[in-house]
Amino acid sequence: MPPQLRALASTKPTDTDNAPPTPSPAAPTLTPLDARHFLFPLVEALSGRRPPKQLSATFTPRALSTVTSAATPTQTRLGRYRLCHVSADAAELAGTLHLPTKVRAFAARVERQGSRWHCTEFHLLP
Repeated sequence: MPPQLRALASTKPTDTDNAPPTPSPAAPTLTPLDARHFLFPLVEALSGRRPPKQLSATFTPRALSTVTSAATPTQTRLGRYRLCHVSADAAELAGTLHLPTKVRAFAARVERQGSRWHCTEFHLLP
């Protein structure tokens, strides 16, 4: 029996090939995480230049209590830090804080709640 050949589809362009793509429904715009939004006020609170209570809009009570207990009126400066996105709605920060007599490491977890980012965990290592 001779081989059977299939008929190929026409390669002639159709009207739908030239039509512009249909716009998809607008996705909600989510603000990207800017680590400095948390770190600069945090350093000011830890060094006594800002009342830690001012961080209550972006820090959970648990994270804020750690900041409040660690706040001392000393010159504190932010060292290197790293930001790692764990998922679309969570990120982790780690870095160093330079105090006059020592360097301390910190770790923080930041989560998106609605359209805003909130620091849910903050740990300052000895």
